[in-house]
Amino acid sequence: MQDTPTFHVESLDPEPGAVRLVMIGELDFDTAGEASAAVDKALAEEARLLELDLSGLGFIDSSGMAVLMNAYVGAGERGTAFRIVALTPYLRHLFEVVALDDVLLDLPGAHSPG
Repeated sequence: MQDTPTFHVESLDPEPGAVRLVMIGELDFDTAGEASAAVDKALAEEARLLELDLSGLGFIDSSGMAVLMNAYVGAGERGTAFRIVALTPYLRHLFEVVALDDVLLDLPGAHSPG
């Protein structure tokens, strides 16, 4: 039996009015509920900015991509700015393959290492 990396979300306050969610592990069907709950909680705090740091994700499936899109849409509905502040080359490539790079990565302030 293969060990699955533990998924968790760290919530940081990098500046007043901002929430940064740092997602670590694998964002998939089994962990999407935890990630969605963290996003919902952050949006309920009525922050003016929601940032996602995805540099700690080793894998993401369609359920995980849905969490990210729902975060983007939910932020927009509340008038909260949204940006991805860090991701891996793997995730950047994945976003390009599924044509979400123009939606999620070309936002002001979105960047990735390297």
